[in-house]
Amino acid sequence: MMHMEHRLAQTQTQRLMLTQKMQQAIQILQLSGLELEQYIQQELETNPVLDQIQKEPEPEPVEEAENNDDTEVFDDIAFDLDEYASHWSDRAAEGRDLSYNPDLAERRAYYENSITKAESFTSLLLTQLRLAAKDENVFRIGERLIGDIDDKGYFSGSLAEIADEMGVPEEEVERALYVIQRLEPTGVGARDVVECLLLQINVEYPDEEELKVLVAEHLEELERRQIPQIAKAMKITPERVEELKSVLASLNPWPGHEYTSEPAQYVTPDVIVEKVDGEFVVYLPDETGPKLRISRQYYDMMKAGRMSRDEKRYVRDKVESAKWLIRNIEQRKQTILRIATTIVEHQKEFLEKGIEKIRPLTLQIVADKVGVHEATVSRATRGKYMQTPQGLFEMKFFFSPGLRHDSGEAKSSKSVQSTIKKIVNEENKAKPLSDQKIADILKERGISIARRTVTKYREALGIPSTSLRKTY
Repeated sequence: MMHMEHRLAQTQTQRLMLTQKMQQAIQILQLSGLELEQYIQQELETNPVLDQIQKEPEPEPVEEAENNDDTEVFDDIAFDLDEYASHWSDRAAEGRDLSYNPDLAERRAYYENSITKAESFTSLLLTQLRLAAKDENVFRIGERLIGDIDDKGYFSGSLAEIADEMGVPEEEVERALYVIQRLEPTGVGARDVVECLLLQINVEYPDEEELKVLVAEHLEELERRQIPQIAKAMKITPERVEELKSVLASLNPWPGHEYTSEPAQYVTPDVIVEKVDGEFVVYLPDETGPKLRISRQYYDMMKAGRMSRDEKRYVRDKVESAKWLIRNIEQRKQTILRIATTIVEHQKEFLEKGIEKIRPLTLQIVADKVGVHEATVSRATRGKYMQTPQGLFEMKFFFSPGLRHDSGEAKSSKSVQSTIKKIVNEENKAKPLSDQKIADILKERGISIARRTVTKYREALGIPSTSLRKTY
């Protein structure tokens, strides 16, 4: 019979644990420049012993005036207080504002008149509707309709439901929508892409009846590039269909995107590469995060004995935390600099000649040269950008697998993609190359890849298939 009982036992095991300081080092390493600034600001708010080193503005050079005999000296000119007070009294008697400062007034007017945020898409439509609506009822219904216009500029609601909700005939709602469809941007308020394009054609190309027929009856065939079928149905030549397609390409199928798109996001490089005396120099920008130091004030207070035991323990912990933060930030800088230098040494041909000369590179290759783990390289390059003579690139861009060239040299997949793009750009548009033909051309250039690989790279580049690239 099995005997069961509760018993205490001790066992000894080995386990890899990450201390809080190591976790902080890993976290700081993978932060981008902007994220690092935000992290440092949080630490400055929570750790009283941390100080930010303020940058002193560089003094402007002052040119010394030549000491000529004609130079006037104003140091000895007497200041006539009575004359100044009399001038001030004259201004007061004239009723002028004695506190008026023209420089400050100009600056204040600039701030008041500056637009800090662009007008919203909905606000733009409402402003136009107030001017276009013939009566209050049309404006009231139109205001409700604008609430159902999405970011693309399309009306996504139901006329019948809005009519029931507002207690008006559906014909009145239809008339209000008609008013909205005459506002800017042209095509707003359409219920589908066909109606949107037709609204724009009626304004931009009112006499192009064939263009209206093409959009109203053959838009789906046009998306599938069935040019001969469209030409036969419309009784026009394929060349005329291509001409109409070019005109159609000038229209905007999403008129609302011009006003609802997010503002451009600006990127600050974490690493800068410049060519100096024939050599590439890698360095970090000076403005990479605030400079920190430990305040001497708390050291002096501890030495003066003006703290209790608990207060001293608190300050010691904060000082230790501040030291580790400063150390981890400096270690981050050195790690990023070493990794960036290794990348630049490996990609010199790319920096000289462009993307077609980029070489294959993996995280493991960089890790071996720098002497760190592969995961460290991944964290150090995450979300960081490098400014090079070829432009601004994310540091992850420089890593790509390699394909074997017939000469024995490895070619980067990005280099092969660039070659495919160049081949497609130079092809005869009336007889576009198939993926197999592109693979044959690459093989003639010493790059042996399968047709399916060409297809994968072509789709990654956003290049349409052979049938969709054909023109007449």
